[in-house]
Amino acid sequence: MENKPFALLIKDHEKVKDLIQRLLQTSASGKSQRRELLGTLKGELELHEKLEEQLLYPPLEHKKATRDLTLEAYEEHHVVDMLLDELEALDFDDQAWKAKLTVLQENLEHHIAEEEQGLFPKAQETLSAQQLERIEREIADAKKAPDPKR
Repeated sequence: MENKPFALLIKDHEKVKDLIQRLLQTSASGKSQRRELLGTLKGELELHEKLEEQLLYPPLEHKKATRDLTLEAYEEHHVVDMLLDELEALDFDDQAWKAKLTVLQENLEHHIAEEEQGLFPKAQETLSAQQLERIEREIADAKKAPDPKR
C-alpha cells in the first residue's frame, strides 16, 4: 500500500532503525562514536516527534477511530525521550548502556509498527484528502527548513 502522506515519516523510521543498528554494533571502547551516533539519533527523533505531535496527531486525537492509538503514540514518544535522556546520562562505556539501547530499540520498533500498520492506515481512512495533503506539505516544508541546531 502506498502511504504517500506518510512517506517522509516512514523514511524517518527507516533512518532511525539504521542508526540504532549502527549504535548496537559499537563497542564500549568506541565512546566518541557512540556519542556522535546517539546525538544524531536524538536529533532525528526530536524533529520526527515534533512533526507528528504538531501536525499529524492533533486531528487524529479527536477521531474515534484513531483516538486511542494517537494517545498511546504520545506516551510512546515520552518513553523514548526518557530512554534517550538516560542513555545520554550513562557513561558510554557502562555495561548497562547497550542493554538500555536495546530497550530503546524494542520500544521504537513497537511504536513504528503500530504507526505504520495501524495509525497511518486509519488516518488515511479518517482524514480528508485536503487534510492529508496539508499534513504532507507541512512535513515536507519543515524537513526542508534549516535546522538552527546544526
